[in-house]
Amino acid sequence: MKTDKYSINRIRENRHKRQLNHDPMSKGKRIFLMSFAAIFMACGTHFFKYPNSFVIGGVEGMSIIGSMFIPLNRPQLTLMINLTLLVVAFFILGKNFTLRTGYVAILNSLTALALERIVPLEGTLTSNTLLELFFTLIMSSVGSAILFNIAASSGGTDIIAMIMKKYSHLEVGKALLVVDSLFTVASILVFGIEIGLFSIFGLLIKGIFVDIIISTINQAKMFIIITSKNDEVGNFIKSDLNRSATLIDAKGLYTGRDIAVFLCTTNKMEAPKFRAFIKKIDPKAFITILNTSTVVGKGWYQTDDISDN
Repeated sequence: MKTDKYSINRIRENRHKRQLNHDPMSKGKRIFLMSFAAIFMACGTHFFKYPNSFVIGGVEGMSIIGSMFIPLNRPQLTLMINLTLLVVAFFILGKNFTLRTGYVAILNSLTALALERIVPLEGTLTSNTLLELFFTLIMSSVGSAILFNIAASSGGTDIIAMIMKKYSHLEVGKALLVVDSLFTVASILVFGIEIGLFSIFGLLIKGIFVDIIISTINQAKMFIIITSKNDEVGNFIKSDLNRSATLIDAKGLYTGRDIAVFLCTTNKMEAPKFRAFIKKIDPKAFITILNTSTVVGKGWYQTDDISDN
């Protein structure tokens, strides 16, 4: 009992220490997010993408088209294609990439297979195709954004894009768009113009959704503070926020008085607390708050795996 209590306290202390030091994301949290994203995307695929035959890129799009010609259902084809691509990736792209990508790809495929058995669908959930396309995009975009944000991938056509990048001058994003577009356009020939146009529209909109969600997840607040209470504000930043700032000595143009200008970045949770303190300690302070979603430096890494090197 004492050992368990000691272990729990040690976990809490380590977590608190990481928060104070603004350390990168722990491996446990990263695996949880990867698992959540894989399962969440599989639910969107099972309930909305497969029944409507939306070919919005990815291995699921390949399996939707392939199922019309091969006597396997769509989840089975997705798993088979993912496993094949992972084997190819192991020899061409290396072990690290394959392991990182394989976990999400296989969990996603197995979840879709399980849902096919547990909650089989005879048709679409509703008669509103546009509504179901919207939910398809939201669920796949949220999952993709979570994975991209922690330097992970759902595999599939990402692997093909990485291989194309290795043997050509195409960037990963452009290579992925080329691969996904081929299957999306092919859906017009297989499923007709209506489903094909829905799929093309979904492919175009998905990228926008992913960018918006990533920006929302990573949103931070950049404070530009002009104040005469530099000691109080500085102590609050260091002691209460456990952050740092850039302090610039300046002179007011109108009054000619010496003032301090602070440049400080906080997360969304810290921002209201910081703003309230400044207004309390110096009601005459001039505060500019900017939204930003790209902050690079200590305390702002989203993952413990910044690079593959």
